[in-house]
Amino acid sequence: MIRPLIKHFRALSQRSFSTSQAKDAPIMEYRHLGPSGLKVSLLSYGNWITSASDQDQTLSNDVIARCLEYGINFFDTAEVYASGKAEEILGNSLKALKVPREDVVVSTKVFWRSREGKEPNSQGLSRKKVIESLNKSLSRLQLDYADIVFAHRYDHQTPMEEICRAFDWVINNGKAFYWGTSEWTADQVMEAYAICEKYNLHKPIAEQPQYNMLHRQRFELDYELLFEKYKMGTTVWSPLAGGILTGKYVKGIEKGTRADKAIANVRKFKELHSEENKEKGERVFRELGEIAFQLDCSLAQLALAWVLKNKDVSTAIFGVSRVQQVDDNVKAIQVYKKITPEIEERIDHILGNKPEASINFRTWEPRPSRRLR
Repeated sequence: MIRPLIKHFRALSQRSFSTSQAKDAPIMEYRHLGPSGLKVSLLSYGNWITSASDQDQTLSNDVIARCLEYGINFFDTAEVYASGKAEEILGNSLKALKVPREDVVVSTKVFWRSREGKEPNSQGLSRKKVIESLNKSLSRLQLDYADIVFAHRYDHQTPMEEICRAFDWVINNGKAFYWGTSEWTADQVMEAYAICEKYNLHKPIAEQPQYNMLHRQRFELDYELLFEKYKMGTTVWSPLAGGILTGKYVKGIEKGTRADKAIANVRKFKELHSEENKEKGERVFRELGEIAFQLDCSLAQLALAWVLKNKDVSTAIFGVSRVQQVDDNVKAIQVYKKITPEIEERIDHILGNKPEASINFRTWEPRPSRRLR
């Protein structure tokens, strides 16, 4: 069974899907980031996987230059990526390319240790940690301010009021314009909103969660009230599940690859390709590939387009190891417009993992999916 499937994906990859030049690309679209007036490009670039060596600086310059040609304006990094090296590389690229500061939206994230230190205050979201980490991040980025600073994870040991006041302080002091959360639960985000409302503090405007065809529950169901009540924005990461949804890992995940580094993606892959689910896993990729053929796109472009189709996605962050992957990814903007409700339902049937809809107890009927509204 596996050989015909590999042949199928080889045929997909040999088709000409990428644009050779930015001028041939679809027009970039922009969405408001949550309830703010800030607009971010529908696709954005995150430099988690291109930030480990000096060679990555040249790649970063080329990738960011190509992103800018396509109208991509949002660039994401974090203090923990390559222990701060990622921020340095991004800052160097923006400087080398002489990018006007007002033309780009730059985000970074604080929580994890950025260096090897084990000092007890070097991790978390204490006021000390948030302010000192952001100061160091701005120095590495060579910027006066970040457009958005994210709380990279929830801190169970710091009072929520202290967390909210720390981010309010960095905004009031011009070190960031907005703040957000990353991989927080809906309850944790709601607690932050409540504290901010009580003390008249700047509220978080966005969450940065994982979201892709294999990882749906939290985004589509748990965050439903946050989208409806607070108009929360999202800067989603891993829209291709660490490359799994490109089809290149049909034979298995190799050590050292991007997919291998993401525990959640490895778990999802094993669910699809375990001995008991092997036939199902092959069927999923084969049938998704058939839809990709129908829409004249690659499997990766289909997976990206599926994410963009969800209006609760403000921007989808992709990473690349080659400049050409930027060309390939941008075509997803055209593809998502081809996904009809019928195709959406076909994909749901193929995946078999659509979160169970919440019930409207006035009618005792499931609420309509936000993806199809």
